[in-house]
Amino acid sequence: MTVTSPLDAVRHALPSDTEREPHDYAIDGLLPRVAFSPDDRREVAELLRTAARHDLVVVPQGGRTALALGRPVDRYDVALDTRGLRRLVEYVPDDLTITAEAGISLRHLQDALGEHGQYLPVDPPPDDRVTLGGLLATARPGAWRGFTPGVRDLILGMTVALPDGLLARSGGRVVKNVSGYDLHRLHTGALGAFGVIVEASLKLAPLPVATRSLALRCGDLARAVRVGLALRDAPLSLRGLAVIAPRASAHASLPHEPHALVDLAGVEEAVVRSAREVDEVARRHGATPAEVGERPWQRLRALAGDESATVVRLGVPATATLEVVEEVRAVGCLAWAYPASGIVMGHADAGLQAGAVSALRDRARALGGYLQVEAASPELRRRVDPFDVDEREAVERLKAQFDPGHVINRGRWMEGL
Repeated sequence: MTVTSPLDAVRHALPSDTEREPHDYAIDGLLPRVAFSPDDRREVAELLRTAARHDLVVVPQGGRTALALGRPVDRYDVALDTRGLRRLVEYVPDDLTITAEAGISLRHLQDALGEHGQYLPVDPPPDDRVTLGGLLATARPGAWRGFTPGVRDLILGMTVALPDGLLARSGGRVVKNVSGYDLHRLHTGALGAFGVIVEASLKLAPLPVATRSLALRCGDLARAVRVGLALRDAPLSLRGLAVIAPRASAHASLPHEPHALVDLAGVEEAVVRSAREVDEVARRHGATPAEVGERPWQRLRALAGDESATVVRLGVPATATLEVVEEVRAVGCLAWAYPASGIVMGHADAGLQAGAVSALRDRARALGGYLQVEAASPELRRRVDPFDVDEREAVERLKAQFDPGHVINRGRWMEGL
């Protein structure tokens, strides 16, 4: 076969049945020139190698639930759909470990684990449509952060396709046999900047025998924060805890007033005891508890991953929760907080001005924290650095080491800022 163009070179490198329709892969108003969905990790590596040789930019994607995270795409040659990589490679229920390919959705993974009374203890936004690769590449926290391990701490090992065509493996597949450098930590949260995750081995947890969600109506936001902090410090079987301002409460299918929302999980006896403790805390603070289902949690999770809105995530000391939630509300956002992790979330349907985002970032920094833009229009993400780090020189060096041609997600992460 005669290769007449860089795109022909990529087509020649992969089986013809892996090519897809580019119009299905728009990002930030741009369409790729070609799109592929390989079902073999070696095909992913070969695609990257060929793209690097021909100066093509590859944008990997799976569930397409975090396309507005990071800087806007300004060049987009090849869409790499990872959903063809969806095998369960190895599952050892007795060891509480699993190895799976990156394109499997969290929903399918949890369904398979649930048959054995196990699960992956994560709740990333917006829902379980996220793929395993997307879960790891974004490392976005949810309401469980602070009560369950972070994504990075669940990883035993990882296989990554690099732009030079190599498949690099780090770590192991079982807890007792983790070897090598923890390079998988480098790739976690890096938005594919250094390579495309094609497989991961993870630690699991037993499914809770019992769960209960309680919403405490608090009358005013200051009381909701006090209740939230009191619950955080109590000996409870907590898996999730949120303090929610009135408008966000209404969006979460709760009455339009401040709430503390509690997710209890564990053995039956512990959950029953914890529910009694929650009632006692509520009574001491003048709050009114009511049992609710999963819907408020699902609604908050969806808000945090809403690609059509402007979403910001601030990390601040828990003692500053009240003032920061108030400031996020003041710029027109639905606002809520996760006191166990010091996270405050803001969601604005109509978008935010760059100046408002910068002012919130300045406030978070003054408190020793940060602000990250989780989703926003391309215009806002061009005007305001979506990230908030002081390690750009290190990122540049790592990019030069792993992807010197800037083949993967060129400019989307932190290099060049």
